Amino acid sequence: MTNLETTGTQPSQTPTRVPGVASTALFSLVSGSGVEASVLGTSSHAVWLLADDRVIVISTSDATRLPNGIQLAAGSQEELFQMVHHGGKVDVGHGRLILEGLAVEVTRWWDPRPALAPITPEELAGTTAGLPDDVPDIDSAPLRRALEVRSAGGILHAARSLLGKGPGLTPEGDDFLAGALAATRLLAEALGNERTISMIAGISTPLAQLAEARTTTFSAALIQSALRGQVAEPAGSLLRALTGRGDVAASHLSLIRVGHTSGPALAAGTVLGARALIHSGSHVGS
Repeated sequence: MTNLETTGTQPSQTPTRVPGVASTALFSLVSGSGVEASVLGTSSHAVWLLADDRVIVISTSDATRLPNGIQLAAGSQEELFQMVHHGGKVDVGHGRLILEGLAVEVTRWWDPRPALAPITPEELAGTTAGLPDDVPDIDSAPLRRALEVRSAGGILHAARSLLGKGPGLTPEGDDFLAGALAATRLLAEALGNERTISMIAGISTPLAQLAEARTTTFSAALIQSALRGQVAEPAGSLLRALTGRGDVAASHLSLIRVGHTSGPALAAGTVLGARALIHSGSHVGS
């Protein structure tokens, strides 16, 4: 795939080429033989695409790096997305994405699934001490109880009341749920909690289907990523810090600064998931 060209007597138009770093979750899609995607939405900081029922987010360097995203080596001040329009077609494949007036070349990859150090419940209790695990207008009790007793049905019931709660592309209830799910999945592995790992795997399909039915396409994709333990970069930094790989206070502050409500909700959900594991009596082989 090379430069875009027009036919007839019109001169060829060369799109602006920009390198980007992409999530490894997109590797097979972006490196494949090629599919056509469509533009779901645009802003000064990002473009949302739908390709083969999967959401891809192309964002500027001053936006949050997402688990289903490609972050450009250019800031929003360069206005690279001003020619991209809703419903526009995008060629995806062979390591690049060709949009209206823009060619994104993937030059690096990053893993949205943070590598966590093994940890004990007592150590996790220490690293989460003092961190908030709730946010205003979100009833966290049903999800907390369901996670503590490993109730698959209870988690699905709690998810119904959280999904779609709040305005925006990622409603606050979704962010809170995503943080809790990702933390439960990843920290259960760090704790060696096989029962919880199996429980999360068992609810992944019905919960993903529930998200598709009850919230935005963009937010549902992030819920699916969370169920696989794939998170935005600042959320991954907090999870690593909770297992002793980083500064907890600094990483928590970085996460809560994301967006208007997304960061605080993600952070609170992450801490709630961690504490639910502690209170469920997590231990090796539990």
